[in-house]
Amino acid sequence: MILPRQNSFTTPVVLRIALPALFTVILFVTAIFVIILPTLENSLLTRKKEMIRELTESAWSILDTHNDLYLKGTISLEQAKTEAIEHVKMLRYGPERKDYFWINDMHPNMIMHPYRTDLNGQDISNFMDPNGKRLFVEFVRVVEKSGEGYVDYMWQWKDDADRIVPKISFVKGYKPWGWIIGSGLYINDVKQEIAAIRGKLSTISTIILIIVVLSAAYIIYLTIRTDRLRKRIWDERTALLSALEISEEQYRSMVECSNDWIWEMDADGRYTFTSPRIKHILGIPPKELLGKSLVDLMVTGEQEQAGKLFRETLKAMEPFTSFESICRHRNGRSVVIENNGVPFFDKNGTLLGFRGIARDISRRKQSEEELWKSHSRLYKNLEETVKSLALTAEKRDPYTAGHQQRVERLATAIAKELGLPEGQLEGLHFAALLHDIGKISLPSEYLAKPTALTADERTIIRCHTEAGHDILKNIHFPQPVAEIVLQHHELLDGSGYPRGLKDEEILLEAKIITVADVVEAMSSHRPYRPALGIEAALDEIRSGRGTIYHPQSVDACLYLIEEKGVRLEPV
Repeated sequence: MILPRQNSFTTPVVLRIALPALFTVILFVTAIFVIILPTLENSLLTRKKEMIRELTESAWSILDTHNDLYLKGTISLEQAKTEAIEHVKMLRYGPERKDYFWINDMHPNMIMHPYRTDLNGQDISNFMDPNGKRLFVEFVRVVEKSGEGYVDYMWQWKDDADRIVPKISFVKGYKPWGWIIGSGLYINDVKQEIAAIRGKLSTISTIILIIVVLSAAYIIYLTIRTDRLRKRIWDERTALLSALEISEEQYRSMVECSNDWIWEMDADGRYTFTSPRIKHILGIPPKELLGKSLVDLMVTGEQEQAGKLFRETLKAMEPFTSFESICRHRNGRSVVIENNGVPFFDKNGTLLGFRGIARDISRRKQSEEELWKSHSRLYKNLEETVKSLALTAEKRDPYTAGHQQRVERLATAIAKELGLPEGQLEGLHFAALLHDIGKISLPSEYLAKPTALTADERTIIRCHTEAGHDILKNIHFPQPVAEIVLQHHELLDGSGYPRGLKDEEILLEAKIITVADVVEAMSSHRPYRPALGIEAALDEIRSGRGTIYHPQSVDACLYLIEEKGVRLEPV
């Protein structure tokens, strides 16, 4: 009788323990292979597509940079295109450094393909993949419709022309040249990464299944022999804790696969957790970083100032973004790190620490620095060009040599006294140096005439403002230099020339140059008269203050000369 009772009791025990375990495993496997893996695959594909989009836009900026050089007159259009093609042609990325960019036009004709050189210069409007898709025509259609976008098709595997595989490419049009630049990713790459993850998860699932089955059998055995109810509750609790531990490990694994450095630090700023990405960024093993702070990683010159700022940031107990610091790689090179973090607290509101991510932005900072250097070189070239133009004008009028430079010095001093921003100062500087550039078009005998000019001659002389405007209007200055030159003889009451503009119609820079020009001209010698002297010049702008001359500019000029002792010595 005892055995039947035991058998009848064993069956529901098995059902109560084994079936929930089996159901849990089924749910676990279903969640992984039906929900998590498809979501991960979509996320991975999305991230890869975003990566090729960002890379293509970076390559696109190369075309834009060379076009800017052409527009500024630094190089010819043909040279700009040739240099841009060579630059893009050399670009490679990916684990094997075989991923590339190509360029075609809107016809489409192939302009440059690093691996399919047989297509370069060819009409590719009828080029089809093995499925019959006219992929280059599709690129043109996408660009015409949206300016950029993704296209899927079949293409050779990198530089292996015998292997044709699915591919997704991002293309972006460069309208000034009628070009399309693009790059792509191979679907097989994404599938291989997913297959590797699926294999790992399958192995883990099998191990968990075996463990769960064995654990269930063991629980049944213990339950029958001892206190059935107590042991069942205890074992289920143990299984739950084990499942939570496994879930935490899975989450940690996903974190450690991130391309960003994920970290956690205590309230004092010392790392309590770091993802393996730190090894790639700074060459430091994760375990070695624990207990250290960001200040410990900084280069010597950064530790005092940036370290102090970092400690103040932590004391604020607020989220922070884009905190940059220069750190030292294990191999000795400097790495610029960008940190973003948020604080976390206990239930009483006490700060426990910060969690966040960091990334290496050294390349971005280097690109910004190179861009600034390029801007500086261009500005220097513009400065030299302007000075050459000013010197050219003086060669035509040797009796007023140095006039434009002296006017520029006084006008710039007045503008600074008035508090003009840097952009306006720059435009005024160029305009003052070139305000008489139009005189190169005037007869030299008028410029050097030792007697007073006739009415007709004065009319011709007045044309120099318009001539200067015509010379400068097609030069791409960052400020309206040509318009300032055109207006520098306009007066507040409308009695100036060439357009008779009044106060509110005249640019401030032109008003300033007018005052500086009058003072310099009256205090300097001319072929038809000796210098009238600085006092006469100052009396002139005083008498015209507010009626023909800009009052604030007059006040600033009087202050500079009478109070600060500025002099108009020959240049």
